Amino acid sequence: MEAVQTILVRNMVCNRCVITVKDILGTLGINYANVSLGKILLRDRIPGEAHHRLQTALQEVGLEIIEGRTRAIVEQVKQALAEYLELGIDNQQYKLSAFVASRVHYEFSYVSDLFSSIEGVSVERYFILQRIEKVKELLAYDELTISEISYRTGFSSIHHLSAQFRKVTGMTPSQFKQTGNLERLPIDMLHYSGESMAVGA
Repeated sequence: MEAVQTILVRNMVCNRCVITVKDILGTLGINYANVSLGKILLRDRIPGEAHHRLQTALQEVGLEIIEGRTRAIVEQVKQALAEYLELGIDNQQYKLSAFVASRVHYEFSYVSDLFSSIEGVSVERYFILQRIEKVKELLAYDELTISEISYRTGFSSIHHLSAQFRKVTGMTPSQFKQTGNLERLPIDMLHYSGESMAVGA
């Protein structure tokens, strides 16, 4: 049976989120075709009461059903950016703008203006902040060298990574590790960080 209803979900940014959503759907007895980052495909349309139960259960784990066309597009852009980041530098065959447009099926100029109006930050700036948070994550794991982290997060060189990291955080990656304060921002809070994190931007 093919999917008959699509539900977009805010803050789904990892495979653990996908597993959690599948568990919730199973617990609620909701028949689904597929669950992927930011999206639930249902085999049957669910009534209002079941929709409310699903919404409540998702909110309890920090997720949220997206209502409205513009919010849905913004979330699709965020998911596209997360997907692009995971490609790494060798697999980023397209420019960021072209990749986003191919995923959301709108002209980039349109989604860029829409994203900025909703999030208060440009798509490009949001992506930079997302990359820096990923760098912080990998630094905190302490399993990769700076060179390997640079490659993994799509920076063209260690110098490029260090320059962007310093511009956003005010310190180099090495200094960040030395502080011992390896706190990171949740993905859904990145739009607030444009003012609070930027140093010399």
